[in-house]
Order: sequence, then C-alpha cells, then structure tokens
Amino acid sequence: MKRTVKSTCSRCSALCCKYFALELDRPSTWNDFENIRWYISHQKTSVFIQQGRWFLNVKNRCRHLTADSRCRVYDHRPAICRRLDANGCEYHNMEGVREIRTEQQLAAYLAERSAKRKGKKKGMSDNSKRL
Repeated sequence: MKRTVKSTCSRCSALCCKYFALELDRPSTWNDFENIRWYISHQKTSVFIQQGRWFLNVKNRCRHLTADSRCRVYDHRPAICRRLDANGCEYHNMEGVREIRTEQQLAAYLAERSAKRKGKKKGMSDNSKRL
C-alpha cells in the first residue's frame, strides 16, 4: 500500500521539523576529519553518511512547530519545507544511513576505513604477484 503525504505526516511527530542537515564535502584529509570532530563536539549535532554523501545534522526544533507537532505557518512555510517528500522521509526508512554522534564513533569509522583500505592494498599487491 502506497502511503500518502497526508497519512504519513499525520502519524509522524514532525521529525523533519526537529533538525536540519547541511551537505558537507566528502572528507579526504586528516584536517577534514578534525573539522568533523569539532562539529560533533557540540551539543545536538552529528554527522551522517547517506548513499556516500556526508551531512552535518543539527538537532534544532523549528520555531513554527506547535506543541502538537504541527506547522503554525503551513500555508506560508519556507520553500525547502514545501519540497520535502514525505514518502521518502526518515519516518519510513533509515536503512543505509550511518550517523556519527561521538568522537568514539568517528574513531571507529576511521579504523574501519583504514582496515578496508589496507585490505584493498593487500589485494592489489597479491594480484600484481600473479601477473
């Protein structure tokens, strides 16, 4: 059964109105990861990776959200709110999203990344021996 925007939003607690996310350049240097470490050192922030894209996530409730999680300015809401696709929102699916909230999670991500790279380099050197 395909969900409609109206039915989806009526069952949601306004998840999309309780944070905003800004896309980041994909980190490639130690300094980039140090910047991410600085971002997540602040309260109510995290970084998430979705389909290879990196985002700074800031948990901050919209000032137009009412106590019952409805938009006070719905008919005049900002354009970005109008473009949101309720059928693709996090209410339905967070599969494939990796959120990094702490320095420990960032360190674990970097360790996994390093191990994968070492594995690829080892595989490349093994293949070159066969040639």
